[in-house]
Order: sequence, then structure tokens, then C-alpha cells
Amino acid sequence: MAQSIRIILPKFNLNKPTYFKGYVNISEKKELVIYITEYSINYKDITNEESDKDNVITGYCNACPRHRGMDVVHKNTLVLETREGLCVKEMTLNGKNVDKRDNCIIMLYDHEKFKCTETISDSMDYFSELQYLLKDESNRLNICSFEPVLRTPYWLSSSMFIQHMLNYVNLVNWLISTVKRDKKVTIKQGNLILAILTDVALGYFILGLLTQEKKELSAMLMGILEKLVNLLYSLLKWLMGSPAGLKLNNAFNKMLGKYFSYHIQLWWLFLDVTGEKLDIILHVYHYLGYLGLTFQAAIISDMICVATFHSYCIYVYAARLFNIQISGLVALMRLFVGRKYNPLRGGIDSCEYTNQELFVGTVAFTILLLLLPTTTMYYIVFTLFRLLSLGMQYILAKLIYLVQTLPLYVVTLWLARSPRVAGDILLEVECYEESSPLLLRVKLFNKSLQEVVNNFKPPVEAPKHFEWTNLLSNVVVGKQII
Repeated sequence: MAQSIRIILPKFNLNKPTYFKGYVNISEKKELVIYITEYSINYKDITNEESDKDNVITGYCNACPRHRGMDVVHKNTLVLETREGLCVKEMTLNGKNVDKRDNCIIMLYDHEKFKCTETISDSMDYFSELQYLLKDESNRLNICSFEPVLRTPYWLSSSMFIQHMLNYVNLVNWLISTVKRDKKVTIKQGNLILAILTDVALGYFILGLLTQEKKELSAMLMGILEKLVNLLYSLLKWLMGSPAGLKLNNAFNKMLGKYFSYHIQLWWLFLDVTGEKLDIILHVYHYLGYLGLTFQAAIISDMICVATFHSYCIYVYAARLFNIQISGLVALMRLFVGRKYNPLRGGIDSCEYTNQELFVGTVAFTILLLLLPTTTMYYIVFTLFRLLSLGMQYILAKLIYLVQTLPLYVVTLWLARSPRVAGDILLEVECYEESSPLLLRVKLFNKSLQEVVNNFKPPVEAPKHFEWTNLLSNVVVGKQII
């Protein structure tokens, strides 16, 4: 038998005969907890097929003598009376009388507030379980986690627009299915609905400010691309000279400059040839932008990828060349101390080299070391371009996430002091007498704004954060940043 008894009882008029029904549970602390979830002045309102289950308890408070038996004898019954304060007169569990009522605590709660609120923490054992039991049976049986209907294929994962469109379909599907399941709009669903409406309104407003015709948008984009290409040409000319007064290897510098300039010229020629196709794409994107600000941000992110593709190619070449030189220098430095890398066991072994091997290694080390400043200069410049591009795409992804998780609905409820966001619990002593159980009153207060905002975010996937330590280590050794 449990060490103590906890009776969680809704507040009702104690002066009137009242019938109630609830559930019996044994807590982790070996306490007998009785949750009263339904009450009525009419006995028939609380009886159904579940009334005779092992975990269901029925009872009454101040019932008339002729109703004391309640028509049917149940396995679990609870009888309360208010002659000398609220106390337990009789308790039966599994058909046996329970006499242990000296360590009994009765907690009175507001039935409507507890049924309405959605913010009680799972860490509050008694009250989170009470809220769970108060929910409609259909809701409790059909609770399920968010499962995306559509997933982004790997070969399309680089397009933020495709990702956003599929995620948007998943969110709308989640919204429709959960509203049908719950037969009401919960706080999470209300947040998402208002966020979508705000997204569409902002998208329509901003697109109307930017342009009225697709030709203006096309001309603006081509102008930006032309300025970007000219900037890269000027940058390469500067690097092919003596950048920041550095003395670089002239022949190697000219070769790299011409090689990278050819890629820029090839990319610009491709954009010039596909200009008419670009107008069609922008025409389609122009109307997709009316779907919301988040769609516009995703489109801009893809445009940045297209516009900076040539600089990305140059970055890949420079990073690969830099990585080869760094790896070669590290391997040749081991040669001077009589060491070599053993790929079989992934460690460093001792090794004796001949004079010819040392001579060749010294010449190779000198060549790589003298060419390294030239490679490093190109690598640093185009790595900065790559980081700038990734930073802009991250900002746009963060903007999409913030718009889709705007907490407008929950903030409105919090400002209006709605019981739906009441989750902080305060216990007050209502009555304490030696001859009666300890009587506590349970009060609900609104949680802090930060807590309710964090608890009711829609199931929107947050953008991946930059791992700065890993990013810096990759930059130092020349590993490609994806």
C-alpha cells in the first residue's frame, strides 16, 4: 500500500451534493494519487462503460442518504463530507476499505483553467498527469510527433528554394492534420497560422515596393551581376601585380591570374547567352514571391548561389592547391627529422633516408615554400568571398526561420492573460486541522514570455549553426568549406 494519499479535487460548490469520477495512480514515490477529473450534480452524467475499470474511481460529496449507494457498487469509491471541514469519510480500492487516511492531502484546483492550459511542465508530476487526464480522450490517443511528408533529395539540397518549398508543404500538412485531429486550434497551430498570414502580407508589400514589372527585376539583377564580374576582374588584376606591396612569384602569379580570369569570362559568357532564359525564370519567381517574404528570401539565396558560382569555382581550385602545398610541406618537414607517415596504422614511424632522397626533398620543400605566398594570397581572398556568400545565405535562412516562428499568437494570449498560457503553480494552505486532511488550494499563474515563446514554436527546422572551431581548422589547412 502507498505511504501517503494525495487527492487532487476540482473546486465545486461544497454545499451541494456532487458526484465525481477520476483515476487512481501510484506515483514514483509510492504515493497513492487520486485524480478527480469529472464532477456533476447528476450521477448519470459521470457514469459510463469505464466506471468499473481498475484505475477508475467514483464517489460523491454530501450526497443525500438515498444516493449514497449510487445505484451500483464500484471497485473504487471515494466519499467526502464537509461537516468539520472537507475530509475523507470512506475510501474503497479494489473492493477493500482503506483506513489509512491520517497522511492524506487534498488539493483543490480550477477545473476549467487546468483543462484549458497548455503550458504545464512535464516535470510537475501530479499536475502534468492531471492535465493529461483532463484532455479529451481522442486527443490523448492520437498524439503523434511531426513527421515530414516530403524530404529534400540530396541532389537538390543546395537549393534553398526547393528546401523551403518542401518544408512549407510539410508544415501546411502538419497544420491541417493536427487541426482535424484536435478539432481546435492549439497555440502552436495559431502561431503558425498568424506567421503564414504575416509572411504573405510582408511578401506582397515588399515585392510591390521593389518592382512592378519582371523586366525591371531582370535588368536590376543583370546590373548587379555585371558589377560583381567587374569587381572580380579588378581584384584579379590587383592580385596579379604586387598586392599590399608583397613580392610574389611573377610567373606563377600570372598563370593563376589568367587561369582564374578565364573562368570568370566563361561564366559571364554563359550568363549572357542564357539571358532570355533568365527572364523566364525571373518571371516565374516574380509570382512565387507573392507567396510570402520567406519565398523571396529563398529565391534571393539561390540567386546568390548562381551569381557567385564563378567565385566558388575559383575558391575550390585555390583551396585544393593550398591544401596540396600545405600537405606536401608537412610531409617534407618529417623527412628532415627522419619521420614518415604510416597509413596502415595511422601513425608516424621512424625512417632513414638516403642523401639523394634528402636532396630531392629539400628542393621540393624549397619550391613549395617559395610558391606558398602566391597561393595563399589567392586562397585568402576567395575564401573571404566564400565565407561572405555563406554568411549571406545563413542570414536569409535565419530570416526564413524567424518569420515562420513568429510568436504573434502566443504573445497575444500572454498579454491578454489567457489561462491557456498559465503554467506556474502555487500551492496555498486552505485549511489545516488535526482531525481533517491538509487542504491545499492550487493556483495557476502565467509563465514568463520567454518560456511560452520557446515552448510553442511550430515544428520548423532551425538553420544549421556554423561550427566556428571546425570552420577555422578547415580554413587553416585548406579543406573545402561546403
